[in-house]
Amino acid sequence: MLKKLKEKGLISTLKKGIKVTEKRLDFIKTEGGLSPIGKTSDDLLFVCASFEPRTTTATECLGKSYRAKNGLLYYNNSEASSDIVKTNLEKLRRLLELKCDRVRTIEGSVNDPVKQFKAIKDAVLDIRASNSFRAITIDSTTFNREALLVAMALIRTNHSSAMTRVLYVSPFKHGDWLSRGFREVRSIIGFPGIQRADQPTMLIVLSGFEPDRVTKIVEEHGPDKVLLGFGNPPTQQSFLERNIEEQRKIVFSKQDVERFEFPANSIKACHDCLESLLKDRLPSHNVIMAPMSTKLSTLGAFLTVEAHPEIQLTYCVPGEYNTQNYSQGATSVFVEMISPKT
Repeated sequence: MLKKLKEKGLISTLKKGIKVTEKRLDFIKTEGGLSPIGKTSDDLLFVCASFEPRTTTATECLGKSYRAKNGLLYYNNSEASSDIVKTNLEKLRRLLELKCDRVRTIEGSVNDPVKQFKAIKDAVLDIRASNSFRAITIDSTTFNREALLVAMALIRTNHSSAMTRVLYVSPFKHGDWLSRGFREVRSIIGFPGIQRADQPTMLIVLSGFEPDRVTKIVEEHGPDKVLLGFGNPPTQQSFLERNIEEQRKIVFSKQDVERFEFPANSIKACHDCLESLLKDRLPSHNVIMAPMSTKLSTLGAFLTVEAHPEIQLTYCVPGEYNTQNYSQGATSVFVEMISPKT
């Protein structure tokens, strides 16, 4: 399908991935949709149900002939009472039952990191018992960043020979606010890093549209230096001005701050950017990283920490999400491959 889209000039080829724009989404659905990356089927299709309208977009772009041996459907139990989440959860379950030989629903909790980790771990280990996977598709769009990072770590640990295709749907627009308040700032399970008492601490932030969460993370960690990044290029050009405006709201009085740009529209390009930033800094600093932008850049941070496990990943749990108007529409689907770990 992607070859056909290229031939027809209906997709944009990015430096590290592919972007299918809004006008082309209907074409994908009517012309057969995305095929499995495996020979006849994928070993795993992993998706997440949430309150956002774009929750089902990527799954709806899978072709009629698409098959996966296993389907995992994650949701956050603190959102389960929402009618929107119930509807999206049921819709995704029906879609997966059409595409997958077997489907397992995973109930996690953003408010309980241990429960969230264990729920994903149990599901990944359960399906691991059947086979060593070679082909995995994951729709990263509406996972919370912590759950996405945990899921990727468990997949890469237990299925290190698998090629992973990541899908990400960019919305038409975001709400005036995405989240409010804070519950806690915590190290993400599986990414503790190494903190040496004789070295200064440097915090790298991939910022998005939630400046208050950035400020809270800096307050909690109290680093000696902050590298504050904003996404450029963004997933949609219309987001660039807001990226710049939101970062201007972030002001620190105690820390040495250096601002930089990172590609928010590509996993591998973001990873390359972070590697360049770390080249001369990692040996002399304790490094903490806070991915708070797109899921593509979050996975760019994941690849960086996978290569440098001495880096700690941190997460700020919001008090509440703007469940009624977090995002609107779907303008494009990004498709990117992550090579096997081994």
